[in-house]
Amino acid sequence: MGDASTGEEQHIKETVLHCHIRGSLQQFHSGGSESASWSPQPGRAGDVFGVNDFFETHPDAGQTTNVLQNTLLHEVQVLSVQNDFPINLGVGISCIPGDECVKTGTRYAFTCLANSTTTHPEIIYSSESSQHEGIEWRQKYPSYNANNLDSTGVLQVVGQPYVFVSQNHPVIDLLRTNADKLNARIDDQPLIDGEWYKVTKQVMGQCCNVLRNKVLNKVSTRDMNDFVVQLHRIGSSDWVSKDVMNELQSKLSLQDELHPTDSPYNKKKLLEKMTSKQYNFTARIKVKYEINVPSV
Repeated sequence: MGDASTGEEQHIKETVLHCHIRGSLQQFHSGGSESASWSPQPGRAGDVFGVNDFFETHPDAGQTTNVLQNTLLHEVQVLSVQNDFPINLGVGISCIPGDECVKTGTRYAFTCLANSTTTHPEIIYSSESSQHEGIEWRQKYPSYNANNLDSTGVLQVVGQPYVFVSQNHPVIDLLRTNADKLNARIDDQPLIDGEWYKVTKQVMGQCCNVLRNKVLNKVSTRDMNDFVVQLHRIGSSDWVSKDVMNELQSKLSLQDELHPTDSPYNKKKLLEKMTSKQYNFTARIKVKYEINVPSV
């Protein structure tokens, strides 16, 4: 499917991601949140999400970055999960909202139980927007998404309460459409250097929030260059907190009941071993999405 007016073609694609995260609880505790995550290697997102398949020659990193910047996300499905960590995990996926909630109010894309394997596929995200809405946004504003709305096509002025905004920025169209409500017409303002409108930072921020909440969240455009699968301790950011130790302690107590022994049991050393042992988390995640590729 193509669009002659934009010189781009739309392609719907499905990719299955094999996400493997390995580490110890102590390692994640000392290494920070990024140590318990999976993402494409730097410069390889185009290979991972199959952008290169639609170019006659191998595209450079800049081309694939631009294509993935406004990906229209249709569906995310977890095909299988294997978790041999001894604790329950919350899994975040950067491109979708978290709809599974725990008692602290923290939300995750999905959760998985300790020492568990799941092979029953589950759809964890499905776009509610029509395909037409997403295509319309990307055809009209191909360079803009929720992440760069307040930076692309915007010139910051240090120490001033205003910014200069490109006449092609979606905020300008929003201001033009709502001229009656605002009692002000953006077209009555001077166009500086034939390109820029002067907009207060307050108005700019409000307009960006409206576009994100009312439009971009519905059309489900995502920047897949920043795709990350992130593991979390459920209800806590600390991998070796008191709650974690109590959870591991209960497993040792159960082990004692099932396998009693006359020998002294050094639980402290066993707990240290459990927190320093390397565990594995593996998920197969199928992503269905739509990308715009420049026409040949």
